[in-house]
Amino acid sequence: MNSKLTILLVFLILSTYVSAQNTKQHKGLPVLNANSDWTKYRVGQDWYPGWWSVAPQVAHDTLTINCYGAEESFGFWTDADSIEFNLKANTSKSFYVKLGEQYAHTIIQGVAFQPDRIKYDSKAQDAAVNIKYQTGASDYLEELKKSFPLNFIKDGMNDTEVVLAVLNWTNSRWDHNGNNSPSKNDAITILNEASEGQQFPCFAYAIVLRDQLNALGYKARTVYLKTGDAKHRTSPPGHVATEVYLEDLQKWVFVDGQFNVMPFLDGTPLNAVEFQNAIGEHYDTFELRSLASEKATKRSYVDFVYDYLFYLDTTFDNRYEREQRHTVNEKRSIMLVPVGAEELSHINFWNMDVDYCLYTNSLKDFYAKPK
Repeated sequence: MNSKLTILLVFLILSTYVSAQNTKQHKGLPVLNANSDWTKYRVGQDWYPGWWSVAPQVAHDTLTINCYGAEESFGFWTDADSIEFNLKANTSKSFYVKLGEQYAHTIIQGVAFQPDRIKYDSKAQDAAVNIKYQTGASDYLEELKKSFPLNFIKDGMNDTEVVLAVLNWTNSRWDHNGNNSPSKNDAITILNEASEGQQFPCFAYAIVLRDQLNALGYKARTVYLKTGDAKHRTSPPGHVATEVYLEDLQKWVFVDGQFNVMPFLDGTPLNAVEFQNAIGEHYDTFELRSLASEKATKRSYVDFVYDYLFYLDTTFDNRYEREQRHTVNEKRSIMLVPVGAEELSHINFWNMDVDYCLYTNSLKDFYAKPK
């Protein structure tokens, strides 16, 4: 028998078996058989093996699922059975899992995602806020181009295509390791040490991506993302990504080198603030673009990054080979703070004073067109 036909017949038999099992009922609800307490479940494209156990001793055992969109596809598997359905926010689905002679009442509860309602000032840019970017030649950038050429960049590529290609190249240089830092924070050092087998955290991806984009003539910068509770958070309260100004679109866009993603809404790439808003207001329609063969899913990336999209800061001077760094009011960085939020002045997790930032609520300050 043809091997493909055999596989199809086995699949149909198993599907019929699972369906037959789910026709069993206990107290008017479907029953799944199980030989152990192990389970796995799926939300959309994301799998969670071993995150939930069958617990007959718990009355009305409830698994809460955060519903970012209007409806989430959900599946639940024991070692012997399964059930799948669509789950809407503020609704629940119930079934029993039969383990031995005991029945575990299992409830899947959909909870509506509650986005942060962040607002910023629309006032004109403060003339004193002047973020510097590289113009003209740079010995460092020339050395970077010679040491790590980007030969995949071709004539005719638009800015978005170029950035996606450099993003994908950067992400492929090493595997993420949050517990190891490069000896120096520049792309040449990072890439040399990565070629020797070292692995680095998020900030290293952001630096390499920034420097390679600047070497191609773009205006790019690292952006330090921090959570709204960064002052007291007991887990790491920050992440680092990159933003680059696209002349053909006349806007800043956000790219994450660690995750190899670039967010879009209605075909337009988004900056960090626009991305934060799109997650809360347009979850079903925004997309994450990437050239990776294995892409981060929307849910998994949002689960990770959303909390960090609250406080944003970047340096006032993004130039190379400068002995005298540009500052404003003796501050080396600018932090974008939502209207009504506390100005972040200390981070307990790192025991670090944030005394290097000029604070602003103005999008026009933070996202001024590069000069």
